[in-house]
Amino acid sequence: MPFVRFVAEPRLQGVLRRGRPIRFPICLSGENGSILCLVRMNSLSNLPFSVGAVALALCLFGSRADCAPGDLYVADYDSGEIFRFSPDGTKSIFASGLRFPSGLAFDRTGNLFVSEVSGGEISKITPEGVKSVFASEVTYPFALAFDGAGNLFVSEQVSGDVGLISKITPAGEKSGFAVDRASFVGLTFSTLGNLFATLQDSLSGQQSIFSYAPDGTRHLFHLSRGPGMAFDNAGNFYVTSGDFKKILKYTPAGEESVFASDTNAAISLAFDDQGNLFVARLQSGSILKLATDGSRSTFASGLGDRIFLAFEPVVEKLRNISARGLVSSGDNVLIGGFIVGGSALANNAVVVRAIGPSLSSAGVSNPLPDPLLELHDSSGEVITSNNDWESSQKAQITASGLAPKDTRESAIFATLPTGNYTAVVRSADGATGQALVEIYSVTQ
Repeated sequence: MPFVRFVAEPRLQGVLRRGRPIRFPICLSGENGSILCLVRMNSLSNLPFSVGAVALALCLFGSRADCAPGDLYVADYDSGEIFRFSPDGTKSIFASGLRFPSGLAFDRTGNLFVSEVSGGEISKITPEGVKSVFASEVTYPFALAFDGAGNLFVSEQVSGDVGLISKITPAGEKSGFAVDRASFVGLTFSTLGNLFATLQDSLSGQQSIFSYAPDGTRHLFHLSRGPGMAFDNAGNFYVTSGDFKKILKYTPAGEESVFASDTNAAISLAFDDQGNLFVARLQSGSILKLATDGSRSTFASGLGDRIFLAFEPVVEKLRNISARGLVSSGDNVLIGGFIVGGSALANNAVVVRAIGPSLSSAGVSNPLPDPLLELHDSSGEVITSNNDWESSQKAQITASGLAPKDTRESAIFATLPTGNYTAVVRSADGATGQALVEIYSVTQ
């Protein structure tokens, strides 16, 4: 049975735990056993924000009753098999007869997609093990990654020195996304929806990591890094060093540190939803587990020389929520707190909006003339912010169908792993007025 957890903005959780009365707890059941609860605090006198502070609670639970961590799936390139490992290490064969399987990626409904290098196809395998061809005529497909909207990105090697990243919609429509005179050997998405790719120079063999915005704009992240890449629940970025002997950690602020040493031949990284990092090691046929307490152990051995990892996510769905309140200057803000639950391995694509001027058309008097929107993580740090939605992410927000009606209103597109988040609406110009904070799921 799913259970309900009330949550406020991360900095307010202690107030709830101390037993402050809650007024009007309203709970609605959703799909797959998800439960949405809206709460308003009786008194705001002891909170960091004094006016219009509204706490929302959102609990997401998958179709599995206990929301257990996902199983680890391992593509064995040489044997043509995909193995499934339960959290206790029990191994079974999930699929066989594949033609050099490499990239693995799960969609939001639990289907596994695998690239078959020599077959020129991307196969789709249901949780029941039923296999079908999702895309064909793909030139030497390798790495796979899903964005928050359900589009599959695949790296292809179209010639000896030209690599391509293609985008395939859920309907199977394929288009080019990026091209380079190099091989794309790794793909993963950040929590803000940017695609990170490891490129290997065709001549020197040097590997570098670049990030791609949704519109294809490219930025260099680091030279001599990769191919293994993974983001943890807090948005930290983990990559293998150029010599494959270390795993480096980059905070969202860009601070670098050595997370683990002596990880020889590390090529593929994946986090489980407990925060443990799993490392596939080239040629040794083994998988290393780096636990959150700093200990390390061999999780599996006796596999092929080249193996690739992916964790099965718990199927989940974010419900759309909203709240309205009075916003003024300073810390007199409107707060919408929500929890993304289930598996840390799957990202929810969301659009968060701060609505003000257009409320007048709905008969709301004194709408906030210029709302400013912030998205915070569980530690209270600002992930991103926006003032006037057309100033950034215009293409993504417009494509979602959730563009605000007034250009002075704010919106943020983000893909978020499991965790606590807070949307904060402030007054950009110090004026006072009614505002609406909204959180929409845009996952296909």
